[in-house]
Amino acid sequence: MAIMDMAMAEKISKSQLKFQIFAVAGLFLSVSASAGEWQFDPSLGLTETYTNNIDLNQLDKQSSLVSQFIIGADANYSSRKLQFSFAGTETLAGYSHDSELNDDYQTLNANASYSLWQNKLQVIAGSSITNVSQNDAGNSLADLVSGDTVQRRNHSAGLQFNTANSDYYLSSSLIYSLVETEDNIGESNGYTALINSVNGNAARYVFWQVTGSFANQENNGFTSENYQIETKLGAITPYKLNPFIRVYNERVTGTAAGSNPDAIPSWGPGFRYQAAKHLIIDVSYNYIRDNSEASDDYLAADIDWQPSSRTSLKAGYSKRFFGDSYELDFSHRTRRLTNTISYHETIEVFDRNDFQQVNNNIWCPITASGIDDCLPLGETPSDTTGFISLPVSSLEPVENNEFSLNKRLAWTSTLALARTTFTLNLSNRDRESLSTGIIDNYLDARFTVTRRMSARSDITVYIDYSKNIFDKDNPDGPRQEDIYKTLSTTYNRSLASSLNAFLTLQYLDRQSNFERFTYTEARASINLTKDF
Repeated sequence: MAIMDMAMAEKISKSQLKFQIFAVAGLFLSVSASAGEWQFDPSLGLTETYTNNIDLNQLDKQSSLVSQFIIGADANYSSRKLQFSFAGTETLAGYSHDSELNDDYQTLNANASYSLWQNKLQVIAGSSITNVSQNDAGNSLADLVSGDTVQRRNHSAGLQFNTANSDYYLSSSLIYSLVETEDNIGESNGYTALINSVNGNAARYVFWQVTGSFANQENNGFTSENYQIETKLGAITPYKLNPFIRVYNERVTGTAAGSNPDAIPSWGPGFRYQAAKHLIIDVSYNYIRDNSEASDDYLAADIDWQPSSRTSLKAGYSKRFFGDSYELDFSHRTRRLTNTISYHETIEVFDRNDFQQVNNNIWCPITASGIDDCLPLGETPSDTTGFISLPVSSLEPVENNEFSLNKRLAWTSTLALARTTFTLNLSNRDRESLSTGIIDNYLDARFTVTRRMSARSDITVYIDYSKNIFDKDNPDGPRQEDIYKTLSTTYNRSLASSLNAFLTLQYLDRQSNFERFTYTEARASINLTKDF
């Protein structure tokens, strides 16, 4: 943890001003619009958290009592044309071991939509404030207790047009977005356009499917442009086989590292096989519109199977500029069991996931038995007598101006019994830099059990396993491997109609191939919240 400098303090005060303006504007709008219904729910909360290792060290553990006073407000407004929702908190945090670390934090989630024409054309806007980990390599589980977070602000506004009838379906949007962060890492601004259109059930001779996206963003003088469009146009025949033409194009360009301006468009004939009423299989052979021998023609296939309202499967295979590409969305629901599985590959830019190896020196007493006896990184003793300076390398987040390929696999399974709910969440993400080829891997598995004890109380227990590998394919480089194992139990109790409390016990065990990142931490938290 570190005390924020004056620049960060100025950014936070600006954020507080935005927070207050948005809150006041939302409340004024709710009160003044008499044609609709509005609801305003303020709350006050106090959370006391005891931790036996506030500095997250292996040996020299420092305990602390972290007090969080939380001012919250929820507001909702609904009318024929306008929908508005607001949820925000202001948290004042105090640390018993070092009052200079006391700080305040904000969260915000606000959304609004206004109908301009028959609920088809809408103006939409959104704003959010979150506190994210300052450095995933340092502590990917950072929160307000550990204090090593930075504030991220997302603002967006634009137009959305949706229309549908028996002949066609069309959904489109044009959104401008702005991302700001407290440490200037991961910022961007620009606009995104989306379009999705398919034929309706009344189509008798021609069917089509168009999906496309276009994004233009910039940050610190760097620009990125990414567009992707797929079109299928075919004829409906009396038979189960229906021919179509597929056209696909994708381009990633700009001054950001990893751009691929030579991405090659493709087209080809295909057929749609309707094996059953709710089972459609598309297969196409695609020709690369280029004379390069390195650009091979390829097959593409899609499956859309919806045998019932409870089961849905969509899967696809194609080729993109980076190679083979796969997509999957599966969901199945029974009376008590729900399963969802998804796999998606996306191109992203200007995130907070680019790291650079930094070499520093750390001051340690000559009699130190380990690195945990040394001063925190960046601190220098007033008298260096009896100290020795040792070189230490670490991965630090840097301004990201590169494209990355992100492959995300997620599986959620929920079993809901009469009084007990079991939930399993599995996720895996590979992030590959298109400029350097460096791959970082993030794996997370969580098993949660929630038991309703009575009409006014419940208990939740979860076990979480997270594994992060930075530069996983380069064991001779700055490869870092972290494993977090967490066990947490929370007891929730409603004390009155508007008074709630909870008690949480948590144990964390972190293992790392860098010894200074290996530690254990135990926490106990108690909260009391009053709703008004």
